[in-house]
Amino acid sequence: MITTVFMLLLMVGLGWSMKAAATGQIKRNSWIGIRTAATMHCDQCWLLGHHAAAHKGMLGVVAAGVVMALGSVAALIPAMPGFLYPASLLLGCVLLLSGVLLGAKDARWATSKIHAGEQKSPA
Repeated sequence: MITTVFMLLLMVGLGWSMKAAATGQIKRNSWIGIRTAATMHCDQCWLLGHHAAAHKGMLGVVAAGVVMALGSVAALIPAMPGFLYPASLLLGCVLLLSGVLLGAKDARWATSKIHAGEQKSPA
């Protein structure tokens, strides 16, 4: 049960950070957000990428939270099988990771349109 509470609090924090990055409350940084080469290119890419990723990322967070909470409640019922609780935690993590990765893919696609015609300077 403690694990579920911790994971749900983690989901709330992750959901908040996704929303904050998508609305510009969290600026480009090296700690929080989608830190790919595409989103770190400039402030415009950061905001656009996070805005594009927010929908699928939030779907993953909500789905993971619901699955984990339901698995935790179901585990309290004595007639339920013992593997249900760890399976719900694992499924929740898979849903969360899927949402975040699909969101990052959307972020990369959205930011690729911004600087498509620019020449890279020689290093």
